[in-house]
Amino acid sequence: MNIYILGAAGWIPGANETSCIMVENKGQLFILDAGTGLSNIRKYAHILDKYDTVHLLLSHYHLDHMIGLSYIDPFIRDKRFRVYGPGLMAYPETTDYYLSAFLRQEFFSRSIDRFSHDVKVLDFPEETFFIGDTKISVTRQKHSAPSYRITLDDRLIYATDLSFSADAWEGVSADVLFHECWEYKEPEQDSYRHTSLRQLKEQLPLSSFGWIYLIHHNPDWGEDDFSKIKMLLAGTNISLAEDEMEISI
Repeated sequence: MNIYILGAAGWIPGANETSCIMVENKGQLFILDAGTGLSNIRKYAHILDKYDTVHLLLSHYHLDHMIGLSYIDPFIRDKRFRVYGPGLMAYPETTDYYLSAFLRQEFFSRSIDRFSHDVKVLDFPEETFFIGDTKISVTRQKHSAPSYRITLDDRLIYATDLSFSADAWEGVSADVLFHECWEYKEPEQDSYRHTSLRQLKEQLPLSSFGWIYLIHHNPDWGEDDFSKIKMLLAGTNISLAEDEMEISI
């Protein structure tokens, strides 16, 4: 499994672009969320060229996680394009409804069904399903709008835009976990929408994961903030994710 961080920030671009991770697994190409980080896909033409199908999995529909849909069009016109989202599993309408509304003609020059010769926009069919040989698991999280933790083959977990709950991680393990981190300073008041570094260090079962990478960074963080965070992470299996980082497991 080869992993490419295209966007590690949350909300708006700062030191990094917003949420997007690309994964090669078992001869298939997956993209997790479509934030502004999807613009970095232009740097990975050598990866895209190996695949005739791109599978995009959306954790939810907030703009910092799907605005990159308007960037991917030129890179997939000769490929099959499959998009999956929560849809009727958690929302009153389907994923196709929301994406078609987002990319309607008044806002963008091409509707999503014209991105390539073969496009399908689908809801997650169940909490566990397969795309080819890859097992996909999705787990609902607490957020201002329903978001979903996405797991690939029980090896990679992508968890962003969530109010932290220690109970949600009981019995969960993976080779690599990508987890949001919006706050880090002490003391911090817990947010009902996001997760703090304190919560992760004190309540996440760190030993259940080979490596933990912090994503959905606060765009207001500067060099001093990142330096302090790195010191807080010293001696742990937690690292800061950064754009263009590549990981193999």
